[in-house]
Amino acid sequence: MRHTTGVIGTRRFAITAAVVLVLATAASVAASFDVVAGGAAVVLDDLAQLATGLFATGCCWWTARRATGPDRRWRIATGFGMAGWSTGQALWTWYQLVERRAVPSPSLADAGYLSIVPFAFVALLVIGNHRRSDTPDALLDRRSPSARLVLLLDGVIVVGSLFGLAWTTSLGGLVAAGNPGSAAFLVAIAYPATDLVLLVIVVALSADRKVVLQPQLRLLGLGLAALAASDFAFAYLVSVQAPEVPPLANAGFVVGPALIGLAALAPPPSPSTGRGRDRRRWGWAYLLMPYVPLLVSSVLVLRRTVIGDLGPLDGVEIGCGFTVFVAVILRQLVTLVDNTKLVLLLRESERTLTHQAHHDPLTGLANRALFERRLDEAMDAHHRDGTPFGLLFVDLDDFKAVNDLSGHAHGDALLERVAQRLRQCVRDTDVVARLGGDEFGVLVEGVDEPEKVAFRVLDALGAEISASVGVVICADPDPEATAASVLGRADKAMYEAKRDGGRGLVIHP
Repeated sequence: MRHTTGVIGTRRFAITAAVVLVLATAASVAASFDVVAGGAAVVLDDLAQLATGLFATGCCWWTARRATGPDRRWRIATGFGMAGWSTGQALWTWYQLVERRAVPSPSLADAGYLSIVPFAFVALLVIGNHRRSDTPDALLDRRSPSARLVLLLDGVIVVGSLFGLAWTTSLGGLVAAGNPGSAAFLVAIAYPATDLVLLVIVVALSADRKVVLQPQLRLLGLGLAALAASDFAFAYLVSVQAPEVPPLANAGFVVGPALIGLAALAPPPSPSTGRGRDRRRWGWAYLLMPYVPLLVSSVLVLRRTVIGDLGPLDGVEIGCGFTVFVAVILRQLVTLVDNTKLVLLLRESERTLTHQAHHDPLTGLANRALFERRLDEAMDAHHRDGTPFGLLFVDLDDFKAVNDLSGHAHGDALLERVAQRLRQCVRDTDVVARLGGDEFGVLVEGVDEPEKVAFRVLDALGAEISASVGVVICADPDPEATAASVLGRADKAMYEAKRDGGRGLVIHP
């Protein structure tokens, strides 16, 4: 099935991915394990890298023809990056196979290889900004200032830790062995530093459930990781002054571009993409991202400090360590502040939900459920301690006519005025509730003459609002009385008042 974006269908993609990865892996294996020996292995290795680079470039630009929006922009940017990388590989191949001489450093090949970095950064930025709008935001959105600061600090921790590790294991030796000038030094530093920055961005975006192009992002990230692995392997071999770079160390330069090409060919994500388990797995990866490299580099620094077999720490390692230490402290402080805000927000949300569950949304009075619960509690206290209470059932007269003649907005305003006046007639400890429609209940506890409250209610409603009130007084303990029976007696008394013409009250014995 062909999609509008020009990518292939799911089944064809799976077959294509298998074929491409098998061929890329076979080329690396053949060059690395003497299946093809001698100069032929070097030729196969260099040409395989060039072929997969051109494959990635072609896939990105071919699929971009019919893509639109962000899906088109990231493909174009990645295509330019892979075109530059392929140019660098072509120059490298020319140096090795045609001129048969060592590749100078820095050279135009380095410029070509490193050109992938800005274009990959742009591609990741486009993918990261292409987000779903139908997914509810978290309580603390990842685009908040504090979340962005945490992401920045995570990047500093990861890049600083891994750069310190890379300097200790390879870059430091590479610089010391070659005694490079400033240009060569910058080139030696640029590869691992930029690789680490791009990988941190990939992990952070992969943990964001709102990013739409997750399949493409992860394949692109795997491709960049493969390139980074070979960059580090190459730097390490040079730092230990290895006589040659075995083709196996270049496997990432073959497989990485192949994965990037497959990212461009991957089918668009379906609405069901990003299931809960998958999101949780990448979420854990995001949470652990700063601490894994920090732990590894800390162990290495501790080993050098205690054992001293690798020599004392130099200025670069001390600077990286101090920077990472400060970033960790700041990250913990920001996280602590965010967690405090989150706890307060959760508590406020709980209070809001509890209030909404037990109160009428229009008037703000207690709803029927809360009123019946408080009535049950009053009845229990009445049976147990003999505490008296009174129950008022208030029903507005001819309220339907108000809605029919003046509209529901006017009726709602009338109900709000009634609620306000009922509150003014009782204490804060008493309960006023809207039982439904134009019916209200008032529960007055510990008052010997609750009928006085009923007269205050009628006076407060005044001539403007006509209402019928039924009153039940529970002064003497009655073992057979229940909350439901008392409420029924109050309802009956209210209807008796209404039959008498309304605008009055009836006290039920």
